[in-house]
Amino acid sequence: MISAMIPKTPLEDWIFSDIAAASEDGGRRTRSCIESYQFQKIRDTLEKVCAASPFYRKRMARVVPADFRSLADISLLPFTTAADIRGDHALQFLCVSQSDVERCVTLQTSGTTGQAKRIFFSREDLERTEAFFHYGMSALVHDGDRVMILLPCDRPDGAGGLLGKALERMGLKSLPYGPLKDVRDAVDVILQRDVTCLVGAPIHVLAIARSGDSAALLRSRLSGVLLTTDYVPRAVVDVLERELNCPVYTHYGMTEMGWGGGVECRARQGCHLREADLYIEIVNPETGFPAPDGVWGEIVVTTLTRVAAPLIRYRTGDISRFLTTDCPCGAVLKRLDHRIYRLENMACLRSGALTGLPLLDEAFFPLPGVMDVQATLTTQLNRDCLAVSLMLVPETDPDRTAQAAVQILMNIPEFRVAVDAGMLTLAPVRCICCSSIPTMQKRCLKRSIIS
Repeated sequence: MISAMIPKTPLEDWIFSDIAAASEDGGRRTRSCIESYQFQKIRDTLEKVCAASPFYRKRMARVVPADFRSLADISLLPFTTAADIRGDHALQFLCVSQSDVERCVTLQTSGTTGQAKRIFFSREDLERTEAFFHYGMSALVHDGDRVMILLPCDRPDGAGGLLGKALERMGLKSLPYGPLKDVRDAVDVILQRDVTCLVGAPIHVLAIARSGDSAALLRSRLSGVLLTTDYVPRAVVDVLERELNCPVYTHYGMTEMGWGGGVECRARQGCHLREADLYIEIVNPETGFPAPDGVWGEIVVTTLTRVAAPLIRYRTGDISRFLTTDCPCGAVLKRLDHRIYRLENMACLRSGALTGLPLLDEAFFPLPGVMDVQATLTTQLNRDCLAVSLMLVPETDPDRTAQAAVQILMNIPEFRVAVDAGMLTLAPVRCICCSSIPTMQKRCLKRSIIS
């Protein structure tokens, strides 16, 4: 039986230890036990922010925490958006004095020119993230593993630094390498330091696997790869598992969540969520109404244990769904589909067809040598124009890749129908051999409307 072969995610023991400490019946491993805990934590958080946060005191002026009687009542509360936490407005979220803020993270969202988002963390908040990294990583590493961290590691209280601390308290060796800049150097370090596990952005790990003889040198040397910081195309997972001959896991998180949100177990069938610290909803992105389990919608986050600056119903702009089947590992924790997309990367063509960067990623990443996919959708009057650029590792034939890419585009039904109707023009595919590595900035579909 498969469930007996796959160990349960270590996140469950950690999460239920918190629940047991906070409730009388916390020893039971049931959904109702988790939901009872989350209900009480939401009420506690409401009381806290209504009393201590200038922003929520005003936003929730008509909310009486005692009237919050079930988890379903959360849908009656207003949303928090990215615009709310930009610039100096973010200070209005603080529930502690500024002297108790251990870390303030400033984020300039890709593609925007306005004020940056600011998120505040206390020492307790950072310790909770470190604990999540500890138990989340326990699902995919083994005793004796050496983990290369291809994330910013210049600060001990950043995502890379906290991950390194978590690995050390597990008794594992972490190598804080930083974002990928030179594939040859990274491969040399992997070989010289006997690295057995990589943690990094999807396109960075893909660049390592596809450059020169890297795949041949690393094949079967790695016990696992964890992809994080951006959404993960399934095509990239398939390529990496084939080229490196090791399991590839997906992590979902964002700074607003405290970096850690959910991670796959060894079954690799969706991300188990950090349910003692976060309450996750899926809502219809247009109406804001709750979506049934199994239905795609926008991820909305409420923090349950955040000390410095809690968030209530924060709209992430990410699209996914709750999985409705049981995980083979046997955990009762909710799981998000590993397919998680940015709402801003989706677009409706003039023909009415829904398209976006995820569709292009799944189409083009399987092509040999593709390191990154970029796209611009320009709309003028009743016609769209889609321009695709493929970044290739230096050894790739750009002409052959361009020919294959054009054929792929024309075989996508949404595009073919729109082209035949005269509502879409496909620009020639640009294929660029590039020795430089793409940055860690989140990838996005560029859009332009010409009036």
